[in-house]
Amino acid sequence: MPYLIDYAILAFIYFSFFYKKWYKAPKKVFIINTLMYIYIAMVLGVTLMPFPVPFLSGTNNLFLKTVNLIPFRDLRLNYHGSVREVILNIIMMMPFGFMYPFIKKSGILKTVAVSFLFSLAIESAQLLSAYCGVLSSRTFDVTDLITNTFGGFLGYLFFMFLEPTILRILNEE
Repeated sequence: MPYLIDYAILAFIYFSFFYKKWYKAPKKVFIINTLMYIYIAMVLGVTLMPFPVPFLSGTNNLFLKTVNLIPFRDLRLNYHGSVREVILNIIMMMPFGFMYPFIKKSGILKTVAVSFLFSLAIESAQLLSAYCGVLSSRTFDVTDLITNTFGGFLGYLFFMFLEPTILRILNEE
């Protein structure tokens, strides 16, 4: 049920602030912006939902104990599922690195920097939710920051490879 409320909030934001503006733009712009919004909503669903209600359940003064600032610590210590988590984090951010240059006409450095900032925002929100006492296993992990940024980079490489084909298809419409 909490997820349903969170997605309803995201749908309300989309229709209240973005739909009318994007719908007036060319069809290509509307489609790519809407796809990016849906993608971001899905990423929020995987990484942050249900959205915490700050300070409702008190604060967790030990939240910093859950922070991992050692890159690839879980891999080095052979934690179960660590390889899977690295792969999933890379895959999760590839669509961002692919779609962002279509929307902002940006190069590789800006796309990778924005991928990093998007990942940092997610990791920071997870840290804040841990501080707010939200019962979840989400926390700040520098490995996630690195692998998410790398995923954005790989997404950009796919963009570079497929851009001529996609632009040709879009221009045929």
